[in-house]
Amino acid sequence: MKAVLTCLFALMLVGQAYAQRLKNSSGTIIGYIKNGRVKNSSGTITGYIEAGRVKNSSGKIIGYYDGDRIKNSSGTIIGYFDGERVKNSSGTITGYVEEGRIKNSSGTITGYFEGVRRMEAALYFFFFFY
Repeated sequence: MKAVLTCLFALMLVGQAYAQRLKNSSGTIIGYIKNGRVKNSSGTITGYIEAGRVKNSSGKIIGYYDGDRIKNSSGTIIGYFDGERVKNSSGTITGYVEEGRIKNSSGTITGYFEGVRRMEAALYFFFFFY
């Protein structure tokens, strides 16, 4: 769960626009987010982020976010994101999203985001990548 929450806060995009891409720790593009659509590196839609809901490729709700709270599909709080720090449901810091980098709780870079809102980056890693 710790690894999932750490990566929860990091990446989403759709087209292959340079400014809206997500990368893993080695710099390989792993996805895109644009206009609420989430695509993998091959361009296949893997999900949607819209109006506080996170959906899979079939449109089924797999999670929610409101303000700084991240919830699972049942509505149970599973984490928090204050714009920089990612915390689990107990409030323990599990990662960071800062200056285009996603880090685990030890400060090791686990990914990068370019032109993606921090919350979308976090949701991408949490719901679609890990």
